[in-house]
Amino acid sequence: MRIFIAGGSGFIGNILLDYFSKEHETHGSFYANPAPGLTYFDMADRENVKKTITRLKPDVIIHPAFNSNVEYCEENPKETWHMNVEGSKNVIEAARDIGSKFVFFSSDYVFDGSNGPYSEEDAPNPINEYGKQKLAVENIINDYLSDHLIIRTTVVYGWEIAGKNFCIRLIKNLKENKSMKVPFDQIGSPTYALNMVQAVKDLVETDKRGIYHVVGSDLMDRYTFARNVAEVFELDECFLIPVSTSELRQKARRPLHAGMKNDKVQKEISTKLMGVKDGLEEMKRNRR
Repeated sequence: MRIFIAGGSGFIGNILLDYFSKEHETHGSFYANPAPGLTYFDMADRENVKKTITRLKPDVIIHPAFNSNVEYCEENPKETWHMNVEGSKNVIEAARDIGSKFVFFSSDYVFDGSNGPYSEEDAPNPINEYGKQKLAVENIINDYLSDHLIIRTTVVYGWEIAGKNFCIRLIKNLKENKSMKVPFDQIGSPTYALNMVQAVKDLVETDKRGIYHVVGSDLMDRYTFARNVAEVFELDECFLIPVSTSELRQKARRPLHAGMKNDKVQKEISTKLMGVKDGLEEMKRNRR
């Protein structure tokens, strides 16, 4: 297969490139963060998108590219809608025009967090701008394409050059003996990035279609997850300060009782999605 990864210089995109390139002709792109071997790709520029996709003619387009800063999306809805939703629509249209399979990464933020963990059959009801934009792209995909995969995941952790994910920031702060406020009332499904990407690879290679919740096997609040990180990496958890989400005074509302069920995907692929302890231990063994 010929694979194109939109957002190949990002956290998930970089791992996707590594995994798929071992067995498939794989091309990646960058927008804000140039990297060797990657193609410049401005998904908000319809002509740039069309030219790039037409030239590469990929069998599969994998699309993790998205501004995932929840607070920034809330504060800048028009700007982020233009890039995240309208930009994604450009890529979706290009996929339709050449008959490519389209794989999109979504989130449990499409749910309101009132009654998690959620299955693929539960009705979305986003409560912040980021979740609304993810759901908008999901709806465009369903309207435009039949051959697609929507991968919903959450609380993704793993080594990352940019160091933006929660787990990496946590490890850095604890190593420097810096305190960190962590909400005890945000429940999710922590997901080890490499394990998640292997599951996605299985779904693509077995030509699955539709929505799949690809998440770790444990349901856990952020504070408990942080304590697990401290234990596995042998760091002092005394610097972790448990707080309620409301105490963080964030502009975007968070779905509190969220997380997702992975029963469907576990029945259909061979890769087993790890619980938190196994995922963190694997991450520690693959230390960068």
